[in-house]
Amino acid sequence: MKRLFIFFLWLFLLGFVLSSLYISFTDYLYDREAKILGNVTTFMDRMAKGEDNVRIPNPGFSVFIYSDKRGNKIVSSNVRNPGDRGAFLNLSFPLEEGRIYMYVKKVDLLDYLFFVSQNPFYTGLLVASLLLYITIFYFTLRELQIPQRVTLTEDLINRLKALRLTLATLRVIPEESVDELKRIVDSIIFRQKVKR
Repeated sequence: MKRLFIFFLWLFLLGFVLSSLYISFTDYLYDREAKILGNVTTFMDRMAKGEDNVRIPNPGFSVFIYSDKRGNKIVSSNVRNPGDRGAFLNLSFPLEEGRIYMYVKKVDLLDYLFFVSQNPFYTGLLVASLLLYITIFYFTLRELQIPQRVTLTEDLINRLKALRLTLATLRVIPEESVDELKRIVDSIIFRQKVKR
């Protein structure tokens, strides 16, 4: 019964952790997409107004370059220093009289962890998961503790030898042997209870 209860505790912990990760990661993806879409709309709006160097609100998430057929270029302000180029996906689309090149940052574990640390709700879920894990792990160790192997001390060995001798002399002195046997067994039981 204990093992079944512990199994359901671990199953609950797994479900709690997976659901909290799913919720926080989904919100991270929505936040990331909102920032990228904000960059796209800002770039397109400012480009339509005729700006050559467009300042976008979230420069860490995307880089834009528009090149028309005459060779004129309109770029986002972070085009010279986008960071690690391997962290970006390259996309290009034809647009009216030219082509727009867009570099979008890939999903990153460090960005996700930074997002979680900035939101108290998700930080709370992470801390709650950790506390639940420690509690259930401690409870599991405590409940499924393997009994320690009993080591025979010299005193216990001497008492067991006396018990064997008493059993051997049971026919010779029956009443005294039974009393001595009871005393030795009680002594052994008492010592084992004290050790635990």
